[in-house]
Amino acid sequence: MKKLLKIGLCFFLIMALFLRIGKKETSVETNKTYRKIISLTLSGDEMLLSLVEADRIAALSGRINQDTDVSNVVKQAEMFPKIENNLEKIIELEPDFVIAADWMKKELLLQIREMGIPIYVYKTPDSFEEQKKLILDLASFLGEKKRGEEITNNMQKRLEVLQKKISVHPKTEKLRVLLYTSFETTSGEKTTFDDMLKQIGAVNVASEIGICGSKQISKEIVIDSNPDIIIIPVWKSYNTEEESSEKIFQDPGFQTVKAVREKKVYFLPYRQLTPTSQYMIDGMEALAEVIYGT
Repeated sequence: MKKLLKIGLCFFLIMALFLRIGKKETSVETNKTYRKIISLTLSGDEMLLSLVEADRIAALSGRINQDTDVSNVVKQAEMFPKIENNLEKIIELEPDFVIAADWMKKELLLQIREMGIPIYVYKTPDSFEEQKKLILDLASFLGEKKRGEEITNNMQKRLEVLQKKISVHPKTEKLRVLLYTSFETTSGEKTTFDDMLKQIGAVNVASEIGICGSKQISKEIVIDSNPDIIIIPVWKSYNTEEESSEKIFQDPGFQTVKAVREKKVYFLPYRQLTPTSQYMIDGMEALAEVIYGT
């Protein structure tokens, strides 16, 4: 009986999709009051929860927003259904606006468009300015221009306060900082991490040695680049602070690296190092605290 019910549900969903495929793609309208909004990304969750009231949100991205190491909205996101990129769930909820990102599977985005659902596919920001623009654009589409301006103004004011605090430090050579993950990857030019460091007056070692985007680097590159500071992201599903600390401080090869020798290796949760939402400013403040003690 259960099997028949499952087959029947699948048939219903397939037919629903088939009937809607022929509909003309619906355009996203500016300043329309959408009332059944779905976000398919964690960054979308973080922006959306600050822009609209809860009763306008139909669902959020997935269980990832419940992970304290990567999500800045654990508490706020608890009450909402999770999509997990499941097309059947999207069909069931009948959203009137979907937030997605340019890195997502094109097949899913095409299917949503073909169903006639307004979908906003944002370009993943590479900088603080691009992040503010994204928030303002999304706010405009959702009819929440004022809230968008309040959020971005807050981000800008906090950055200016932070930069002023940093400016009182002695004018010596800029500190050279390397992001080094448990996967042995780093972030160079055209990444938010790179711009976050620029905004607080530090040098990204990965960019300095010609790395663009997120790339894997060898242990030898870390040693040869000899950073002043190493930042290691923590995501307990993959690494703990204790595990990463042991790996870098007990490896004989790393003992010549200035950051290791002077014990300037810092462990921060991913949510502070890779946010593409208004929480980017929180990440800058966290980085400034370990780099400058500010």
